[in-house]
Amino acid sequence: TPEPGEDYCRPDGTSPTTPPGPQPTYAPNTFGATFVPGDLSQPCDGGKLMLSKGMDCRLLTTAGQYVQYDNGGQSTVPMHGRADGAAVIAHPSDGGWYYTSNSENGSGTGGVGTLRFNAQGEVIGYKMDLEGTTSNCGGGKTYWDTWVSCEEDGSSGFCWEVDPFTGHTAKTNAVKVGGNYESFAYDDQDPDVEARFFTTEDSGNGPLVRYTPAAAAFNTGNKYDILTSGGGTHEYLVLNADGTFDWSQSESAGASSASTYFPNAEGIDVINRQLFFVSKVNKELFELDLAAKTWIVTSTVSGAFDKQPDQIQKVVGDSDFLYFCEDGGSSSDVHGRNKDGEFFTIVRGDGYGSETSGLAFSPDNMFMYVAFQGNSNVYAFWRTDGLSFGASKADIKYHQV
Repeated sequence: TPEPGEDYCRPDGTSPTTPPGPQPTYAPNTFGATFVPGDLSQPCDGGKLMLSKGMDCRLLTTAGQYVQYDNGGQSTVPMHGRADGAAVIAHPSDGGWYYTSNSENGSGTGGVGTLRFNAQGEVIGYKMDLEGTTSNCGGGKTYWDTWVSCEEDGSSGFCWEVDPFTGHTAKTNAVKVGGNYESFAYDDQDPDVEARFFTTEDSGNGPLVRYTPAAAAFNTGNKYDILTSGGGTHEYLVLNADGTFDWSQSESAGASSASTYFPNAEGIDVINRQLFFVSKVNKELFELDLAAKTWIVTSTVSGAFDKQPDQIQKVVGDSDFLYFCEDGGSSSDVHGRNKDGEFFTIVRGDGYGSETSGLAFSPDNMFMYVAFQGNSNVYAFWRTDGLSFGASKADIKYHQV
C-alpha cells in the first residue's frame, strides 16, 4: 500500500507485453445493449485484463516498440515511456482524432506523444509532439482543443501547450514559478472574464493556482496567445474554516492553505462552474462552487463520489456513467459510477502492477482509452453491442483503503 505523499506517477518496471493485435470488427447492434458494467467475465489480452461483460479490447502500444498502423505501416519513432496523463482531441475536419499522451520520463527525456486515429478508430499515425521536458505527469485540455502538459520537476517544472494538429508547442504562463505541477483545467463560464485556468501542484504545500490572462490576450485572433501573452494575474486558493474560500495574490497564503487542507493536490476538473480536485495524501475530494465561493470535502477512500448522487449529476449531465481511474497500490483498474452513485469496476488489470492513467474517450464515445503506466501499454476498449459508452470522465482518482 502506498505511503502518504508517494508519487503514484512513477513506473514499476513491468516487462514488455506482446505487440498490438489485429483491428477489431464491429457487428451491428440487433439485440439491444449487452454491456453489463461490473460483471467482470470477459478476459482480454491473454487474461491480463478482465472486462465487464459486453466489452472487448485491443493493445495499441508498448514502450520502446514501434507503433503498428492498421494499414500495415508503422511509426518512425518508438512509443514513449511511462505513459501518463492524456486526452482525446478531435481532428478539425476528417472525423478522426488524436490521443495525446504524456511521457513521465525524467532528466529531459519526457514530453508528449500522440496517436492518430481515423474516423473508424484505426491507428494511422504516431509522433512525438513535445520533447526535452521532464516528468510530464498530468495536464488538461483547453477549450480550443489543445493539450496542456504539466511537468512534475521541482523548481524546473512548468506547463506546456501542445496542439497535435498543427504541432505547435509553447511554455505557458499558467504558473508563475517552477513546481511539481500535476493537472490543469479551465472555467470558460465566468461572467467576469472570458476564461480562467487552474493548476494543481503535487507537493505538501503546493498551492492551487488560478491564472487569468490579460483581456488583450483573448483578442489577438490567435488562441495560442491566451496562455502565452504577458500581463495576466496569478492567484492562489485559500480555504476558510467556515466553508467559504478566497483567491489571494499571496503565494505563501496559498501554500499555507494547501498545507493545512489539501497537501499534494492532483487531478482537477471544472464542470458547470463546479471545481473538483483531489488531495492524494488526505485521500479527499474537494468541490468548490466557483459562483457561490463555497467548498465541501468528501473522502475518496470508498471511491470517488461515494454515495454522492448529487455530485455525480453535476458531473455527468446527460451521460449515463462517470468513469475514473484508481490511484496508487498494485491495483490497475478502471471504475465507474452511475447517476444513483452506484459503484462498478469496469476493467480490472489482473496482469499489471502499476496504476491506470490517461483515461479518455473518442469524440463519438465509441472507444475508451486507458494507459497502464509501467510499460506504456495503451489499450482501446469498445462495447461489442456497437453502442457508445454514453460516458463522462473526471480527472480525479479513486483510492483504495
